[in-house]
Amino acid sequence: MSKIIVKDDNVNDAIKKFGRITSETRRSMKRHEYYLRPGMRAVEKSKEAKKFASKRKKFA
Repeated sequence: MSKIIVKDDNVNDAIKKFGRITSETRRSMKRHEYYLRPGMRAVEKSKEAKKFASKRKKFA
């Protein structure tokens, strides 16, 4: 588990930093969960990009 030390009562900064660390950890775990061939990795990446673009378009 990640931990953050709060200095000078900057709780908000500590919470932001903790969120970044945990999201990086989740992303890393997802990426190393199983092996994907480079071609399949590119296909998955393009699917994620399309999904993100459609969400962005819907809310714009």
